[in-house]
Amino acid sequence: MPLDINDLPAYDNPPPGERVRGLLGSDDKGQMQIIAPEQALVDPEPIRQSTSRNLRSVPAAEDVGVSAIPGVYGLPTVVHSALKARPLLALATEIPGHYVRASGAELSRMCASHASFEAEFCETLRTTPADTAHDHDDILRAVETFTTRRIEARLDETLHIPPLPETARRIIALQQETSYDLEDLVQIVEADPAVAARIMGWANSAFYGNNTPSKSINDAIMRVLGFDMVFNMALGMAIGASLGLPKSHVSGTSPYWLDAVYNAATMEALARHSNSDTRPDKGTAYLIGLLANFGTLVVGHVFPPQYDTICRLQEANPQLPVTSIDQHVLMVNREVIAATLLELWDMPDEITTALRYQYVRDYAGPHRTYVRLQQLAHDLLQLGPDNLTQAHLDEAHDLGIDETGLLEVGGVVRNSQEELGELANSMMQ
Repeated sequence: MPLDINDLPAYDNPPPGERVRGLLGSDDKGQMQIIAPEQALVDPEPIRQSTSRNLRSVPAAEDVGVSAIPGVYGLPTVVHSALKARPLLALATEIPGHYVRASGAELSRMCASHASFEAEFCETLRTTPADTAHDHDDILRAVETFTTRRIEARLDETLHIPPLPETARRIIALQQETSYDLEDLVQIVEADPAVAARIMGWANSAFYGNNTPSKSINDAIMRVLGFDMVFNMALGMAIGASLGLPKSHVSGTSPYWLDAVYNAATMEALARHSNSDTRPDKGTAYLIGLLANFGTLVVGHVFPPQYDTICRLQEANPQLPVTSIDQHVLMVNREVIAATLLELWDMPDEITTALRYQYVRDYAGPHRTYVRLQQLAHDLLQLGPDNLTQAHLDEAHDLGIDETGLLEVGGVVRNSQEELGELANSMMQ
């Protein structure tokens, strides 16, 4: 006798290990419902082998979830086979955060009433290693596994990264000098018209409420931005321009440079609002934000086919951190690769540390302030100022940012969409 799905009882606050999610895939034959553990990574390849369908993920409508109850859409269903042996499941409904209780046997009965398939298409997740000792070995292993390139003496040569732009090289050289002055930096910035134009646009943006527009790089440094801020902005822009954007992308996500600009703006604004004794430097914070996703450019450049696979897996697993997807495909994530490469380019430790550990919530090592600041910026951009939790307010307080300042940062970022969009567009030209 078929099971009536209306008889399934609600299941409030189920443990994460029992939660089951639904997603929709589509190809030229139509749609299919996919049912998988919520905490596992869904790999489309075993689904293709089982169903002979080359499915791409269909994004859910805003504020509407995808049901994990077989038959609710009248579509063919493919179920992760291990679920049918579990004694207790929490099946997601179309109401986000709402589940119904079922056993694996009941799931099998629901699947039996209509066209269904089963396959082993999930993988357990791996996270960023806490120890940096094996970073070089992990990256070289990925290079050997996924490319035909020989191992060079230096990792940046192994990865076949183009040489640093002249602007970045000159700034790094200037940073290593024991003494330099304002004119040295002005000359470097003015020699790169693209970087100079972006810095002028930033100095005259709504972020600073500058009623008297800056008319020169010298004025932008002295009156608005400050030496360290321009130093780090120019360096970040030059490094970011060293690699082109990958050909593959994740459907429905913001362009690379738009994310980078929003992240940098949020980081710099948070640093400005900090009143702690260990107040983060706003220029360093901006540079960390601008380069936070530099690993995307590196992975897209070094591993193009694998990066395309990563993009497809991101579409199928939007609830999972991309670090875990990188680990699944490459055995090393993009943050580790980017941090290691920037370390070879003699970038400061606070930059490389913040990039590597930006998704490691329990990081407690050196330069933790910048790691926590980056995590707070991620959350503020993802959730918006109106959806922050008490935990976020506590985290901000620990960083010397009160609730008023935190909300102000969110409001300024939201109200500066036009300026940030223009700056992002200039980065892509």
